Amino acid sequence: MIIKKCKGCGAILQDIEPEKAGFIPKLNDDSRYCKRCFRMMHYNELPKIVASNSDYEKVIDDVIKKNGLIVFVVDIFQFKSTFSKAMIDKLRNKNVILVANKYDVFPKSTNIENIVKWLSRQCEKIFFRVDAIHIVSSKKGYFIEELTNTIDLARKGRDVYFVGCANVGKSSLINALLKKNTSIDDDLISTSNIPGTTLNEIRIPFFLDGKALNDTPGLINEYDTLGKLLPKSYEKICPNNEIKPITYQITSGNSISFAGLGALSFSNCDKISVIVYASNNLYIHRCKTEKLDDLYKNNLGKLLNPPQEEEKNNIKYLDLKVEVKDKKTNIWFSGFGFAEIIGKSDINVKYIEGTEVYVTDAII
Repeated sequence: MIIKKCKGCGAILQDIEPEKAGFIPKLNDDSRYCKRCFRMMHYNELPKIVASNSDYEKVIDDVIKKNGLIVFVVDIFQFKSTFSKAMIDKLRNKNVILVANKYDVFPKSTNIENIVKWLSRQCEKIFFRVDAIHIVSSKKGYFIEELTNTIDLARKGRDVYFVGCANVGKSSLINALLKKNTSIDDDLISTSNIPGTTLNEIRIPFFLDGKALNDTPGLINEYDTLGKLLPKSYEKICPNNEIKPITYQITSGNSISFAGLGALSFSNCDKISVIVYASNNLYIHRCKTEKLDDLYKNNLGKLLNPPQEEEKNNIKYLDLKVEVKDKKTNIWFSGFGFAEIIGKSDINVKYIEGTEVYVTDAII
């Protein structure tokens, strides 16, 4: 019996159980995509069946046992939450190319060499050795040719495996590589904003020696803000074009709120500059710190949206105290943006319980 896999998500095709992965109304020799992927590709329907971390662990552990070249994909805009410790621990002592995707959302004036140096420092801090670092945009096709050349040099007759957290754009990146190097014009692999779209390993013969590009399911980051919200909020949170940073001149007693996803409150500072990097669709609100609690109490789910009105009662918040010295510092929220602080200040970070906050030197 020949087992056929969906070319969009990697699930084994079957025509028996409609509620399970890989279902297709009629299975025949010409079948390529399951019903789920077909509806995602042609009707933009959100997938109801997604991969779990246990599914992912099985696939990635099997991949690591193989003698392949690993392309570790992270989201440059959500770097700190997608540069996963769980993934890094698995990839130590392997041949790894680190690829920071979604460069297109950064301002065009961003110095790409400085970002590469910043990424290199992040790897050095945790003693994580990589063979090369690339910045790309699968959406715009930026620097895909350069990545192709590095893969050709580094793979040494081996298969290539794309790994990383969910929603970093692994499938989109493979689609971009196929479009750049073959006659394929349309996306071959299914993509969506819903974490866990790819269900199983997808093997795509690509090289002249018969070796392949291999897509894998994405590790679900349990601390990602997306995982705490309804899918209708994703379009406001996930940037789909170049971010337009917002600069504020801030003094003590002022706060900046990222819709209802979190806030920064400033004290013990003279006038400092705060540059917000978030989706252009996300509402950013400045107010007096003394009014912040009332703002969240009366406007959460309304003016401060996301979260949605129907889920606001499920959202709880925590506070983190951060002391910023007189240098450029980034405060990252897990999954939706960061702020660059230029100047000395004490900052109270309000964030959603179950997510994380990261403090780093400035990426830009």
